[in-house]
Amino acid sequence: MKATFLIAPLATATAAIEVRQHRYSCVKNNCVLQPLTSDNVAGTTSLNVCELTCGQGSLWPQPTSVSIGQDTVAISTWSANHRLVFEGKPAYDVTPLVSSFKSAFSDALKFKAKEGNGKDIKSTSEVLDLNTDESYDLSVDGIKVTINAATLFGYRHALTTLSQLVEFDEFSNTVRLVSKVTIKDSPAYKNRGITVDTARNFYSVEAVKRIIRTMALNKLNTFHWHISDSNAFPVESKTYPNLTAYGSYSASKVYTQDDIRGVVKYAKTYGVRVVPELDAPAHAGSGWEWGPAAGLGELTLCYGAKPWFESCVQPPYGQLNPLNDNVYKVLEMHVGCWNQSVAVYPFVKDRHDPKSFFHLWGEFQVRSAKVIEKAQKKYLPVNNTIVQIWSDYASGDTKRLKDAGYEVVSTFWDAHYLDCGFGGWVANNNGWCNPYKTWQVIYDTDVAPNVTAANKKLVLGAQVALWAEMADTVSADFKIWPRASALAERLWSNPTTTWKDAMSRYRTHRDRLVAEGVNIAPIHPEWCRQNPTECTLV
Repeated sequence: MKATFLIAPLATATAAIEVRQHRYSCVKNNCVLQPLTSDNVAGTTSLNVCELTCGQGSLWPQPTSVSIGQDTVAISTWSANHRLVFEGKPAYDVTPLVSSFKSAFSDALKFKAKEGNGKDIKSTSEVLDLNTDESYDLSVDGIKVTINAATLFGYRHALTTLSQLVEFDEFSNTVRLVSKVTIKDSPAYKNRGITVDTARNFYSVEAVKRIIRTMALNKLNTFHWHISDSNAFPVESKTYPNLTAYGSYSASKVYTQDDIRGVVKYAKTYGVRVVPELDAPAHAGSGWEWGPAAGLGELTLCYGAKPWFESCVQPPYGQLNPLNDNVYKVLEMHVGCWNQSVAVYPFVKDRHDPKSFFHLWGEFQVRSAKVIEKAQKKYLPVNNTIVQIWSDYASGDTKRLKDAGYEVVSTFWDAHYLDCGFGGWVANNNGWCNPYKTWQVIYDTDVAPNVTAANKKLVLGAQVALWAEMADTVSADFKIWPRASALAERLWSNPTTTWKDAMSRYRTHRDRLVAEGVNIAPIHPEWCRQNPTECTLV
């Protein structure tokens, strides 16, 4: 896939308000604030433009191979010659997906994309899955930008990178593009995502979309939607409407089928896959308690039982009944409920042997899988099993599962849980998973610890997770970003360096996300960005 841009030079604009101008020059790979003297005008720019070309530049995530020149050129963001050619044929009828990519790029840069002269583009496939080739090549020569990509989604990543090569220079009042760039880029991992729990607290559809938009700015590609839990089943079910009627907080806090379809379509526009999760067999209480009244028997066991702490850590208690055939028709496992349930323990050989309960859990998973596969064989290949790991980094689970041949997605609670460190809510303490997981910890954590080179291909990637006991529409952005950006670079380029080498680009990217309207946590005082060599102690 190839795209060519010809961007017009821009005449200098007039500043509306006169403010003190901070002038910077690149000194020893750092943008250094220069004294405001008449002798210091030549070779200085605004901080944003200095960061484009100084040191490693300001791209995030860092491309796997990149060469950036030292000069920039003034451009017009309102006039561009942009043409796509698919498989050697001019794309006169641009697909809706491509149009949406270009629209998103236009929103980011106020870039008026027009059909014009260009060269080759390879694939028109709109399939977005774990086998999608997201690689791209991007080159800039003066005002000419050329993109080659294997798929539409690689093309979209290239547009994201291109948008980061353009900045406004408040000193010259011009928009600047790095004038010499060569990038050859592809992700190290296939699954680069965020798990977001919208069951414990409801998120608006717009909040979900906002997270997805920000994921695209970080080249994250998987939105793992934890859409139900013991607390709620806020999903419209036309076949079993009682799931929705009993499981929703209110009529206004339900994801309709149209809502979910809309989110999936919207996410694809941003190069993001949506993977919905209906939690089972544990964490299934609210929404399942109507079985007896409907003549289906107990669909959930132990719902609302007390004391709840020993078996489920937090209320409400609830696990699907593995012995009720109707559960499989309707369609974290903790066996504490099954151990205490008079409906279950007669069927378990040894109540004191955990293996007996895990055997029962295994039967549940096998039967559930058969139900799903019967309905959706073409979507779920029989031999395809992916395990998402929730244990701690040192547990060794990643290596054991991969050695057994399983494909794995890593989500280590002691590195990737974004809800930790904000205090407890069932007791006056710091919470079970404290301390707070810093971006430095996330950035430096290897998502495939102790895995042999031969088994590396089984590591599909990783996800950070935001559980929603203390998060919702209002607070989600603040808790997710910019820490999820740290995971984005770990999974895209898998750097051999540490967070210290990424600090300059990270703080620039954080401010870039703020400019995009993300309600994002600061990482230090603004003075530290203006004086980048002064604030880091180690």
